[in-house]
Amino acid sequence: MIHTRNIQKFYQRGEHVRYALQNINIDINEGEFVVVRGPSASGKTTLLGLLGLVDAPSGGEIYFKGTEVAHISDSERDKIRREHIAFVFENFHLIEDLTISENIELPLQYLPFKHKQKRKIVDDLMERFRLTHLKRQFPCRLGDLTQQKVALARACSNSPDIIFADEPCGRLSSGECEEFMELFRQINEEGTAIVMATHSEDNSRHGQRIIQMFDGHVVSHSTEGR
Repeated sequence: MIHTRNIQKFYQRGEHVRYALQNINIDINEGEFVVVRGPSASGKTTLLGLLGLVDAPSGGEIYFKGTEVAHISDSERDKIRREHIAFVFENFHLIEDLTISENIELPLQYLPFKHKQKRKIVDDLMERFRLTHLKRQFPCRLGDLTQQKVALARACSNSPDIIFADEPCGRLSSGECEEFMELFRQINEEGTAIVMATHSEDNSRHGQRIIQMFDGHVVSHSTEGR
């Protein structure tokens, strides 16, 4: 699904150049659950941003479903992201003045669904994640696990081919993390690919494959997950 060839990302200020990523060559297959693991500042978040087409690399090539996407226009990148990609973040990024159902529906506003179709998708997701009784609540009234479930339901609303998750359990207790990761596992088993960035060895066990990063480099690949 995603293939990278020698991608780099650097930031330049005057004569000083700082490399966030160097010579990254990885493949993400359809339906795979891949963990990108490494300490802070190892390049995990930068890599997810490039793979998820939020940003463009400074060099190298990225292929998404056979199309080279590193050098396409912003509008083309936005279209692919709307139709195929979703994100889950550590800090949820819910819209505080929208209700739970409105937050989940948000990605559908940019897709050609009729109102009745949107409501059906949202209602089904709220039922699946046991959020129906909270549909008119606002995020600030909810606990961290519930907010992250809302964020995951929102990510699933456009039926993405792949979900990128950046430290999704960062604000959750160990028990809450297990419950959330079980939802991730179910979604993955239904065919959605997941790429999760984490520094946690314990959370890494949920993946099928682990890409270890350090100082902007991929230092190893392993299958030590589930």
